[in-house]
This record gives sequence, C-alpha cells and structure tokens, in this order.
Amino acid sequence: MIPGDDRQTTAMENPAFQRTVSMTDIKHKKTEDSAVVSNGRPPSHSGLKEQATETRVRNDYLLPKKKKSLRDSVSEKWSRCWTCSSEKCKKTVDKIIPCYKIIRKYKLKSDFPNDIICGLTVGIMQIPQGMAYSLLADLPPVVGLYTGFFPVIIYFFFGTSRHIAMGTAAVVSLLTGSVIAKFENLEKSNSVVSTLPYNSTNSTALDASEDGLSTHEKIGIAMAVALLVGFTQIGMGILRLGFVTTYISDPLVGGFTTGIAFHVGTSQVKNVLGITIPRTDGMFQVIRTWTAIFEVIEKTNPAPVVISVICMAVLYTVKEHVNQRFKHKLKVPIPIEIIVVILGTAASYIWNFEDLFHIKIVGDIPTGLPIPTVPTIRNVDLYITEICIIAIISFAQSVSLAALMAKKYGYSLDSNQELIAYGAGNVFGSFFSCYPYAASLSGSLVQESAGGKTQVASLFSASLIVVVIVWIGYLFESLPNCVLSSIIIIALKNLILQFLDLPRIWKTSRFDFFIWIVTCACTALLNVDYGLLIGVVFSFFTVVIRTQTAVISPFAKIDDVDLYRNSKKYATTEQDPGVKIVYFNSPLYYANSDLFATKLQRVTGVKPEKIRKQLRQRTMKSVLERKKHGFKNAYFQDFLPAVNNIDDSSTNVSLDSPSGTLTNNDIPKQAPTRADICPVHHIVIDFSAIPFIDSMGEKILRQVFDEYSKIDIKIFLACIADDVWAVLETTQFLEKHSESIFPTLDHAVAAAKHNDNNKGIEVITYL
Repeated sequence: MIPGDDRQTTAMENPAFQRTVSMTDIKHKKTEDSAVVSNGRPPSHSGLKEQATETRVRNDYLLPKKKKSLRDSVSEKWSRCWTCSSEKCKKTVDKIIPCYKIIRKYKLKSDFPNDIICGLTVGIMQIPQGMAYSLLADLPPVVGLYTGFFPVIIYFFFGTSRHIAMGTAAVVSLLTGSVIAKFENLEKSNSVVSTLPYNSTNSTALDASEDGLSTHEKIGIAMAVALLVGFTQIGMGILRLGFVTTYISDPLVGGFTTGIAFHVGTSQVKNVLGITIPRTDGMFQVIRTWTAIFEVIEKTNPAPVVISVICMAVLYTVKEHVNQRFKHKLKVPIPIEIIVVILGTAASYIWNFEDLFHIKIVGDIPTGLPIPTVPTIRNVDLYITEICIIAIISFAQSVSLAALMAKKYGYSLDSNQELIAYGAGNVFGSFFSCYPYAASLSGSLVQESAGGKTQVASLFSASLIVVVIVWIGYLFESLPNCVLSSIIIIALKNLILQFLDLPRIWKTSRFDFFIWIVTCACTALLNVDYGLLIGVVFSFFTVVIRTQTAVISPFAKIDDVDLYRNSKKYATTEQDPGVKIVYFNSPLYYANSDLFATKLQRVTGVKPEKIRKQLRQRTMKSVLERKKHGFKNAYFQDFLPAVNNIDDSSTNVSLDSPSGTLTNNDIPKQAPTRADICPVHHIVIDFSAIPFIDSMGEKILRQVFDEYSKIDIKIFLACIADDVWAVLETTQFLEKHSESIFPTLDHAVAAAKHNDNNKGIEVITYL
C-alpha cells in the first residue's frame, strides 16, 4: 500500500469491491477520483475498470436468486388456478372458445356483408375442390363435401385464426389414401374393418366398389384415421406441443410438398388417360405407378384426354391470366372451378359421356346428411406412422398459413389452441364420414382477398356446402372424373413452381438447399412417410454439420466505432502482436470440441506442441554448445536453471571450465523462451456467440488452458453467457481460472496488456 493514504486504507477494510492492479497503476491513480462514492460503488478509475473480472462483476452486481420451495411453488400455482374473478373467467372463456370474443366484438354493419360475400365465394370454390380431393383419398366425392362442412363448424368455435379456410387439402387427402391402400393390399381386408351403417338414403349409393374394399370399408378407414388424428392433435395441444413445427423448416416443407405434388399428379394420370391400373403403395410408389401406366398405355381413351386438355387450358387461362391480371379490378376472383364442373356435368349429361365414350363419372351421390356413427378402430399398427404424419403435417400447413394471416392483420394466434381446434374438428367429423381436414391454401387466399373479416365467413361457406349435400348433390352425378382430375392437376402448379425458389435458397444457404433437394427426392421416389422422416433426420444432421463447420475468426478493435470485428473483413487499427483476439460462433459441445482446439491453433498461428518442440531443439543446441566448451553435467534439466540465472546487464560472467574462463559472449546468456519463437503472450476468446457448453466442451476448454499455459501463454475468456457460466461453475472450472474470465473484450485485452507489462500483480481492495 501507499504510505499515508487513508482513503486506500479505508478501502482495504471494506471487501465490497476488488480490482487486480499493479503497484504502478495505484501510484498513477493516487490523486485521481479517490473520493468515496455515495452509493457505495468504487470510484471511476478507468485503469481499474480494465481489470474487472467476470467473477468480481457477478459477486458485486448479480442479484440473488429467489429460491422457492417446492411446496410454495405448488401452493402458489394452485391458488392461482383456483382464484376466480370476472376478469379471469372472461379471459378463460375467450381462450377456450375464441368465437365468443369474435361475436362480442363483431361489427354487424361492416363485417357481416364482407363475410357473406367471402363465405359464398369460398364455398363455391370448396365444392369442386372437396369432390376432387376426395378422389385422392380413394373415397366417394360426397365425403369431400362432408369434410368441408362438419369439421369447419367446429373450427369456428375453437379456432383462433380469422382468415384461413378449412376443408380438404391435397397432402392430407393423399396421405389418407395411402392408409386405405395399405388395407387394400391385405389378403383378407374385409375382416379388418367392419361395415359401417348408413341410412336408407345413401346405403345403396355407397355399396359399389371396384377394388378389394367396399366403399363402406374405405369410409370406415377414413373415419378411424380422422378420429385418431384428432385425438393426437388434441393431446399435443393439451401438452403444449405447438412448438413442434419449429423443427419443420420452410425448406423441408417446400421439398416435402413438392415431392407430394409428384404423388398427387401421378395418381390422377389414370383418370386423364381413361385407363384402369391397380393402386400401388409402399416404397417407390410413383415409379411403380408409372410402370403400370406404361404397361397399359395403348388402352388410352382419347375422349377423357381431350376433355382434360380443354378443362386444364380453361382453368389455367382464367386463373393465371384473368384472375391474376385483373385482381385489382375484380372484387372476387372468377370461380372458374365450379364453372368448369357445371359445364362438364351438363355436357356429360346431355351427350351421355359414360355410354358413348366410356368415360368414368362420379356416379351416385347420396342426398341428406350421414347418420352419426362411431368409427371402428382396428389394426392401428398398420398406419400409426401415417397418423402421426397427418397430425403434424396438417397442423404445420394450417398453422403456418394462419400465422401468416395473423401477422399481416395484426392479431395474435395461439398455436396450442389451434391444435385443439384441429383435433376437435377431426374427432367430430369422424362421426360423420369425414377424413382429416386442414387449411386450404387457395381457399384461404380467396377468403383473405375477398375481404373476409372473421370466421363467420366459414359458416356461410359451410351453409352452401350443406345445401349441395342435402338438396342438389345428385345433379353432379354425371360429372366426369377427368374434370375433377384436371382441377387437381392445375392446383399443383404452385407446388411444382417451388423449384424456382432453388436458386434463391442456394444463395441464401447451401444447407437449406440440400434439405429441400433430399426431402423432395426421398418423398417423390421413396414414399411420403419415408420422405418426411428422412427430411427431418437430414435437417437435424445439418445442424450438427453447421456447428462442426463453425469458424473461429480473428478479431480486432475498430477504434472509430469502439467495436470488435473480423480483422480479415474490416479495416481495423494496428493489432497488438502479443494479444490475439478470436471469436467462435457456435455452441461448444461434444460434436465440435476437438475442432474448436484445432481451429484455435490455426487462426492464432500458435501451436503449443510445435512451440515446445522448437524450444527443445533450441535448448538442446545450447546444451551442446556448453559441452563443446567443456562444461560438465550439461544436461537438459541442469542447463535451464544455470543459464536462466545469467544476468543480462553484466558485461562479463566467469564460469569455471576445464578449458579456462568463458565470458557471456561465448555461451547463450539465457535459455530460449517462448518469446524468442512466438510473440503472442495472451489469447482472448470472445464467448458472446456461444449459447451453451457441455461437459466435453468444458473438458476441451480446460485442456486448451493447460496446453497454452505450458508455453507461458495465457487464455482469457470474455462475454460469457449465464448458462455457460453455470456449467463452468458446476464443473469447478472457475476454481482455477476465474481470474481469466472478463465481462467484456475491452477488459480482457486491457488485462492482457497489463499482465505483460507488469509481472507483479497484487489484489488491492477499494471502496
């Protein structure tokens, strides 16, 4: 201590704050800012601030943790759950039944007209789409209409989105069809699913079947799938698993839906060509389907081909060149799908396409609502994978579209409540001959562009569908299947055009590009479930690869803006050759811990093993030089203490030897040191981008400290996150290296320069 300085003596008596400084700094700051601060904090010494370590900052400023016993925590949550108030009851009702909030704030004059127009427009679109997509599921067209009505009513009560249009979806329909195909491939499929009862108005209409399963059994399978998917989604919602979609990235969804498009398009080729082929299932489904198509290609019926070409040309022209070009002038888009369905049905009925050209038509459509029936669930092990895939994919497709709409119009969306709403709709619909439903992309875009304000619009679209089911459904019995297939194929355009996103994805991220390609290829070539599984696994694998390819960058300070940046990319001030600053932009864990040490050596240019080898070589050279002059016991371990004691300031040092007296010019003045080989004396590692560290990461960090300390190079860490600090504290790393961790890079760099200039460091206590 400095004699006569009472303020410093007082500071030493108070251990509230410590700084590691040299005696030179204390003398230099003796007359500056020495007054005691009123709030009990240390005086503002810039030199002292540079020496603040992370340990001292945490000891002095970290707020104590509020520890609660398990009993207190449970009691608090219990009382919070059972505390009742009018405001809490209101919030609970709004959360469980969101439609109550919609009705309470509904503006009859402004919202009602828009919802009527929007709902009827979407309903007109949903009628042909529902009938078409039911073909993908290998179900009668009327089932698609059921799916567009019953679950939609339930979503109105429990859903939180105001703009998405729920109903049939191509991906879900295809996945449901794959489940039915599995049962068709069984030798005794009739024993798997029991015949489901229907009322007299539709029982005879649904008896026909061209495949191994009857139509009753197919509908029974679809009902069981809807029920199980519904229970799965409700369970996920109760368990708050709405976050699972975060593991399904946009490139994965893009590749998966594009691969699905190949399956959907392939399944409709038989209707376009007017041929009959067996339905395939399992691995290489698309390839085997095309093989079956080419085996009977000579039996192609020209009539459905011509009708399909005409329908697709009209659909594409109106949707792309009329609705898109004049969308600012059209209040609602032209419902070309329903127009094509009406014209196709009328032409088929007038000219009797079924008998004259042997074109397959929709056939009998039962009128009236189906009788509620409990689904029969058997052989779940056959399709448990598809249940999980349908539950997740339908949720991911729907909630991503709902989130997009919610963000655009500025309202909140509860993903867990959405899961419950989707599940409740599927469970309810399963009792009324429905298969799983999801958000319709085209329907949602129409509902949003037509000015829909709330889900009240879905009530009007469902009302229009129920009119068709109850009264006018039979009018579509003469509709050719090839017309519905044309609607499906044109709807795939946007999915196929996702290939155009690949150049942008390539420029943005190579990893996302390969996720897209791998998922799409596996989905299209292998199978839908395998494609999704491989895509998810590959996505996780790329995360590991990204951490293993993380870089350690050399950093330097830009004095003009007082920031540290990559010295290879930014113009920085001249760096101190003795202090290397590096930045690591990845977690430090078992997958990249070894790479961390290797990259640290490469970036800093300091390799401990190489430096030790060079030191040994130079030391041995000095030893041989001593032996040459006749010194005895000139061994490696004896030489270092002897030569280290040589005083550089002396002009002549006499050493006894058999050959006489040697001066210090005849032998090396001191043993070679690390400074003779490498000027670096400190390495500062910026930990600000390291979110977590595991036991392997801590182990490699300890090894790095030990390896560099052997060659007299100190490692400093800066900007450590709380989670990383907790791991280092638990593993007792801090017991040895706490003084090497600093809150900022400035503190670490200043301490490194200070340590190099002042070998003697004392701990001085200041108030």
